[in-house]
Amino acid sequence: MVWRSLGFSDLWVAGSPVSVRSLIVSDNFGQFRRYRIFSEGGLPAWARLAKDGSGKIGALVTGAYSSFVKVGSTKKIQPCIFVPLSSLSKRVFRKLLIPLDCELYEEEDMVVAREIENQSYYVANRNSRLFHHPGCKRAKRIASQNQIIFKTRKEALASGYSPARICRP
Repeated sequence: MVWRSLGFSDLWVAGSPVSVRSLIVSDNFGQFRRYRIFSEGGLPAWARLAKDGSGKIGALVTGAYSSFVKVGSTKKIQPCIFVPLSSLSKRVFRKLLIPLDCELYEEEDMVVAREIENQSYYVANRNSRLFHHPGCKRAKRIASQNQIIFKTRKEALASGYSPARICRP
């Protein structure tokens, strides 16, 4: 996966944004609650994979079209929020992790990820002539004798393979 620097912090982002409507965060009393999250204009917020300097992978939540983010009914707005993966809904969680080959682990009651391999690659199925991101659920089901590994997307397309519709590599 290709990580890009944000420029204003030590976070690196990757992948495409996914719409987020709520987050599970701790309140003032230490209880975890689900809060609605949205952009200034009332649009849903966006989440992208983000990696900090120590290699922990979470989600960077920003407003739609680079606007500010508002959590719950508070009047406080923020430019972005870095949250652990356990703060996201299952749907958003799965969509974000499709292009990433990672291992999940729990740290201080939070689920975060660590990238297994920094080099990006694609997994193809010899029988279906489709290629996937390595983290795609269909790629994990390909039998080892039918797997073909491509280092680049261009290489997979040149060999006559098509991108899968599920993960859209």
